[in-house]
Amino acid sequence: MGIDVFKQLVPVGGTKNLRDLGGLRTAEGRVVRSGVLFRSDTLHEADSDDLARLGLACVVDFRSEAEVERRPDRLDGLAVRWVNLPIDNPRSSTALVGGREEQQDLSEFRADIIHHWLNQDFDAVLKLTGELGLDIAGDRVKRYVSFAVDFAPVFAGFFAELVAVAGRPLLFHCEGGTDRTGAATAMLLGVLGADRETVVEDYLATNTVVADELEEQRRLAPESLWPIMGAHESQIHAFLDHIENELGGIDSYARSHLKLTDETIAQLRSTYLLPA
Repeated sequence: MGIDVFKQLVPVGGTKNLRDLGGLRTAEGRVVRSGVLFRSDTLHEADSDDLARLGLACVVDFRSEAEVERRPDRLDGLAVRWVNLPIDNPRSSTALVGGREEQQDLSEFRADIIHHWLNQDFDAVLKLTGELGLDIAGDRVKRYVSFAVDFAPVFAGFFAELVAVAGRPLLFHCEGGTDRTGAATAMLLGVLGADRETVVEDYLATNTVVADELEEQRRLAPESLWPIMGAHESQIHAFLDHIENELGGIDSYARSHLKLTDETIAQLRSTYLLPA
């Protein structure tokens, strides 16, 4: 459909990937309303005055408690409901360390990885992932698939917030605005009636927004870490394929896993879409 990502971008100081979903089209030709649905990276350094201009009623933060504690959202002086719906690592809570199984605090583990990543200490990232023997590329695909099942209750909570705000502006985010936010956006666009092409194009638009940053990361980091840089088509397709082939498609999934009824789906579409 040819998304103009730079028209989607919202200028909020301290953010890199804050985008308005307004203007995206559904398969039936309806259009997402502008100024009501925003996807973003972390608001840890966000300019409060810029955020105030969005008139946000609700901010949904998909980061873990450990991530939030280290880099809390900056919402100074804003009358906004902040909701933490943590999407943490879905892998088993045990790992083989020193020839025996030990419990791992995977929330802290992910927070540590993000901390080192933000500091571009890629040697430390490799060390941490190596300690758990992660297949980085394969693990990322599994993680996307797990979003649909392991964290369905979290996404159900997200949709409950979308219903509750009743069309008032809502922003949702994780750390970089790519993976957890990407899965949430894919579900939201799917429920609103967007086709796969639109969902994938919006997901991959992150790579355009942060192109310079990605180029710098790939210059500094070993190629083995590239699967956790930016948005990857294989990952979003794995997520969408699992919903389509294993969970009955987005309409069935919305009812069985997201706890949406025909009435709430109709309400969401009436609230967030313009007429065809």
